Parts: sequence; structure tokens; C-alpha cells
Amino acid sequence: MDIGTRRKASVFLTRSTMMSNLIDAHWFPLASQGNIYSMTKLCSPNSPNKLLVASLKRKIYSCEYHQTSEFLRPMVKELLFTYIPSGAEIISIDAYNKSDTGDSFVIGITIMKTSTDTIERYLNIYTEGAVDGEGDEGSSIEAIAQNCLMVELSYTPYHLYHTVLPQENSVQEVVWLISGSDYRIHMIREDKLSHVYSESSIEKYFPELHDIQAIALWINIYYYDNYKRRVTAVGCECGLVKVAIVNVVDLQVIRSWLLRYDKPVPSVIVFPHRNAISKPTFVDVNFEKCVPKDDVPKLNVVISSTSNAVVFKDILEHGMKRDVILSGSESSDCILCCCIADINMDGQNEILLGTYGQEVLIFALTGDTWELAARKLFDAPVHSISYMDITN
Repeated sequence: MDIGTRRKASVFLTRSTMMSNLIDAHWFPLASQGNIYSMTKLCSPNSPNKLLVASLKRKIYSCEYHQTSEFLRPMVKELLFTYIPSGAEIISIDAYNKSDTGDSFVIGITIMKTSTDTIERYLNIYTEGAVDGEGDEGSSIEAIAQNCLMVELSYTPYHLYHTVLPQENSVQEVVWLISGSDYRIHMIREDKLSHVYSESSIEKYFPELHDIQAIALWINIYYYDNYKRRVTAVGCECGLVKVAIVNVVDLQVIRSWLLRYDKPVPSVIVFPHRNAISKPTFVDVNFEKCVPKDDVPKLNVVISSTSNAVVFKDILEHGMKRDVILSGSESSDCILCCCIADINMDGQNEILLGTYGQEVLIFALTGDTWELAARKLFDAPVHSISYMDITN
């Protein structure tokens, strides 16, 4: 497994096999500093998964591992994305694969360029182009970087996030959500006929995100019950946190909570108590009968303000009443990011916090208590953490 930590001018890749066995696998320098939105991943069903890392000054890199007969070989290369003008700054990057069987990547990058009297802001969306008899060359990441659709923005973008827009009796659609300096969250959607992206009413499809009236630093949406329900969580610059449970079928907010902290909230994540693990094909079919299945999942929410992190347990059952501060997080120097990962591979998630104090705190659930299991030190602030299978 791979944990990438985003720092001031470098990226570290750490290989995880067990909780106490985090191995530094690779690192590479960046041309300039990034931020908490500067890293994303590209997952493929038939090729190595990739990490995309952006720096403020236009440079974007991909990192992947190739399996040799004896070891894993890292490969880092700069990607030349078109329509990022000289002098522009990259604010955020996100990406997804719209194919379950191949590589059909879509990459979103928000940029801002300032001059003496104007500020230009755009969402650049890169996707595969038409190719005439050239196999899958149009879907290579280098080709995708040259095929750009631009959406001009009237606000300064913050978090760029993609999520599913469930469609009854049709293929699920993926849309972009952008938090803006105008105290709103915007939805950018593709017109399938004209292949043009434009803003759509967020109130119609995500009523829980309408009228936030704050700068959202982080958005997280978790679907369950076969996409019939979702939990949406938003953390804001002013310390406001909103958590909502939504009936997706009729788009009604079932329950919602507003919490206020005295510090900015750069991360809020909804995650299951245990991971669902698919049964291997070689296991006898009767094995499934021995595994209890809960109709209602046990979902937790971890809220990371810059001063500490709090876990709310089983919110579908108890709401936002059962909370516990992650002991040790309050003594760290400014929490910048959070990642949920099963790093010891026991089926149960751990919580990783990256701090400005140049460390990653790892919390594990022991019995019914979250305990600080490990600290890993770095030589610069940790702006972002990503978790993925590097070997696929």
C-alpha cells in the first residue's frame, strides 16, 4: 500500500504493510509549494494506479510504480497540461475514472491568474479526445492533458470535488462541486449532447449544500443503501460544520446538524466502521452465510479543525451525540489534513492526521477507544495525504 504525504516542496511515498512497519519508499521534489488541495489519485482497473501532484506554479507531476521481477520501480514525470497560462497559479486538482473496465480519466484543475486590474479564474477539465484508428492513445494521460474544456469562474475556487449524481434507470453521472469565495458551493455539470460544462442548480440535486453562507474548505459525500441515501459533510473556514443525511430518491434532507468550532475546519470525512471486503472467487459460496450483514451501516464522522480532531461514532444511530476527541491531536501544531485508511489491513479503518508540525498522527480503534498508535515525523509540514494500492 502507498501513503503519499504532500509537503512544502516534496512528495514522500510511504509503503505500509503493518501499523508499525511504515517504510519510506520514495520521494521527489516539487518546483514550488502546493496546498491541501494539490494532490489526487487516478485509479485504473488494468494498469498501475497513479498519483497526481500539483504545485502552485503550474507544474504537475504523475507518480506510479512498475513491478519488476525483483522490486517495485517508481516512475515520476512532469505532465504538460495545456491552457494553464504563464503566471497562473494552480489552486486545486481532482480526478476520476469514468470507466469500470478501462482508462477513461477526467481531470479537473482550478487556476487563477492575477494582473494589475483583473483576476481570471477557471476550472479546466481534461478528458480523452477523439482518436482516429490509434488504439487507446487518446486515453493516455499525456493525450488527456492536451484536451481541455474551460469553465470561467466568477469566484475564487477552494475545494474541487467530484461526486456521483444518481440517475434512476440510467448510468450514474459524475459532477464537479466547487467551494467558492462567494460563500457558496457550485455544481458544474456536463451537457452530454454538446459536451459543454456549465453550472447547474445545486439546490435541485444537493439541497443540503444550498445556502451554506460560508467558505467551505472541505466537502465529503458518502452514499449507502445502494445509492438511495447519502451523508454529506462540509467543513468551513469560519469553523462551521454541517452534516446531513439525505434521502436521494426524493432529495429530501432527513436530518441535519450544524456545529461550530472556534478554528477553521480543513477536513471532515464520513467513513464506515469496517470496510466491506468482497469474497474471493476461490472461497466456497457458502462462506457468505457466515458473514453477518447489517442493513444499516455503522458510519462515523471525523472532524479536523486546525486545533484538534473529533470522531462522532455511528451517526445514523446516535446522530452527532457520541463524540470523542482524538487524544494527542490537540497537542499537535495545526492539523492540515486527514486520511482514512486501513493501513494494518485488518478490515477496520485507521485515522491519519497530517500537521503543520511536520508529523503524521495515526489513530487506531482498540475496543471502543480511539488511541494514538504511531507518529511519523517528516522534515516539513504535511499538507495532504492520499492512500492507494500502488501495485493494483
